[in-house]
Amino acid sequence: MKILKSLIPRPLIAAGRLLQVFLGSHGHSRRVSGMPVDGQGKFIPWLTYPMIEFLNGFDFTDATVFEFGTGGSTLYWAGRARNVVSVELDAAWAARLAGIAPANVRIIHEPNGHLYAEAPIALDRTFDVIVVDGAERYRSTRAAIGCLSPGGMIILDNAEWYPNCAALLAESGLIEVAFSGFPPINAFPSTSSAFLSRDLRFARLPRAVPVGGQALAGGALDDKY
Repeated sequence: MKILKSLIPRPLIAAGRLLQVFLGSHGHSRRVSGMPVDGQGKFIPWLTYPMIEFLNGFDFTDATVFEFGTGGSTLYWAGRARNVVSVELDAAWAARLAGIAPANVRIIHEPNGHLYAEAPIALDRTFDVIVVDGAERYRSTRAAIGCLSPGGMIILDNAEWYPNCAALLAESGLIEVAFSGFPPINAFPSTSSAFLSRDLRFARLPRAVPVGGQALAGGALDDKY
């Protein structure tokens, strides 16, 4: 094996490793029922991979989640949060998700764009996590700010496409952390931003090896260095 490695140009080895991580571990081009999945076939959000890694580091067991737009993220959150409410413009897609979603998920079909954006307001409650990743983003963003629970977070996908939404969230006092990189399926990078409350309430999970990464033999390095 060492002889073989010495004969193969290092850039070619690196390219092969990147493809292994990207297409294998991340499952970049894989879909199930039209929705992105990881290398193990588990549903994941259509957010950037750095954002997904960030979310995987929190304990959302007791969290309530509201989504503008349904999809693989709905099933991802269903497995991690106490309950999920998603609003969807498309009737057929809403019915499809409702047919496979678990009991802790509520799918709301709302074909009217104005009512769609105001869906969380109509529920007269707050949510710990609100995901703005569907239609009517600016008005959805305004609604999200008023429906966020203390200590919660708002996620804005494609933040580079919606600078007015990002500015509105920042002006509300939330702290933006931008995660730029490749998302599932797409062949171009984008930015998913987390807008965090200054008193963020979610507990951190033990730090895990990132998807496709390698664990350090013998455990972690001593922090004294």
